[in-house]
Amino acid sequence: MTRSARTGMLSVVAASAACVLVVVGLTRGIWWANIHNGILGVSLSLVGAWLATERPRSPEGRLFLAAGMVEALMFAGRQVGHTASGTVASWLGWLGVWPIVVGMFATTLAIVCFPDGHLPSSRWRPAALGAAVLVVVCAGLSALWPVEWASAGLTVAAPFSLPGRATAEAVWQVLAHPFYVVLQVSWVVAVAVRLRAGRSRAPLLGLLLGAAVALGVLLAGQAVAGSARPGLVMVSLVPLAAGWSAVHGHALTRYRALAWLTDAHRSPGLPAALARSAAEALDAPQASVWMGGESSLHPVAVWPETGVDPAPGPASALPERTWLVREGDDVVGAIVVPGVTVLTRSEERMMQDLCAQAALLLDRLTLAELVQRERSAGHLDRLTPRERDVLELMARGLTNAAICEELHLSVKTVEPLVSTVFVKLGLHADPAVNRRVLAALEFHRA
Repeated sequence: MTRSARTGMLSVVAASAACVLVVVGLTRGIWWANIHNGILGVSLSLVGAWLATERPRSPEGRLFLAAGMVEALMFAGRQVGHTASGTVASWLGWLGVWPIVVGMFATTLAIVCFPDGHLPSSRWRPAALGAAVLVVVCAGLSALWPVEWASAGLTVAAPFSLPGRATAEAVWQVLAHPFYVVLQVSWVVAVAVRLRAGRSRAPLLGLLLGAAVALGVLLAGQAVAGSARPGLVMVSLVPLAAGWSAVHGHALTRYRALAWLTDAHRSPGLPAALARSAAEALDAPQASVWMGGESSLHPVAVWPETGVDPAPGPASALPERTWLVREGDDVVGAIVVPGVTVLTRSEERMMQDLCAQAALLLDRLTLAELVQRERSAGHLDRLTPRERDVLELMARGLTNAAICEELHLSVKTVEPLVSTVFVKLGLHADPAVNRRVLAALEFHRA
């Protein structure tokens, strides 16, 4: 069994266990004050199982699953503690009370790290560590001195009582309620930060709406009724919004990737359009398109434009995240998207579709077509012998400096010749097209 298959199976088992706990709790009846924990237990677990299956190497699914397991355990424990009596019911009720801050923190991590499973930036690490310390303190106070027992509404008595409960409750009141508000505020802040960065917009918009509604209800509940329960009920919208936006976001991203190429098909900036489409499809900061055979690939376009073209080379020298574009068994190009660490299965299929599109679109850029078109217009016939020498060396992949050495000419002489070749071939300056590659491709294919 592969690692991804094992991860998917374990995630389904964990989500199933959470659902079983919720069902067991529901056998004790419907208790509306506790229903939000059951909803969260099911929704967080199912969304986590889906994310873990789609992204086996990403921690995002595991974060959602952990939060769902905690919520499901709390739900079942509180249901028993509210409807039964005895020592066992008392301890199960205890399990349903003290982990509330753990569940809130786990849910917060899942939301803040959505959709890639990592914090928005390294600046968030001190805040995350500080929040983890507060979680340990609040959870310890609630576990040793059941300070949340009365607010939880359990009918059974606490399983034990330690001295100093009044002091513990005073400390907990100062720390816990503001901390809960800060945790939920961080949801909106994290989503807004990611949106401002311009990445993962499709999955984040739905999540932002759910988090904003939950935060608004929480603040209103605290201000009007002095209770966080309405906000906790609305928190159940957040994982549902995350799951919906993830599914919808993947479908929308896939459509946009292929629709962008449809629009670019009519424009002269096809290579840059293809690179941009690949980058946006995988939510990556950059991408490049290469053309040529497997032993010699040349960059056609880099998005965003950097002004510096990568050096030509074989396919084996390209970065890890490289998709070879093939026509039959022959390699005709490649799409390189560096910086992408984890892909969902949907994204892998999307890149396969994009490569199939690219095989057709890159064929438009072959130099054979350009040469035939330009020769019919008489442009190549207007090249001088020296300009033809420069064109041949450009086709061999030589830079201007190397052409100077090969022809024993100065840079001031070669640069005007190169510009003249471009003009006579009708290749005007365009940041979306690597004009030198158009000459190099036919040379290497021949």
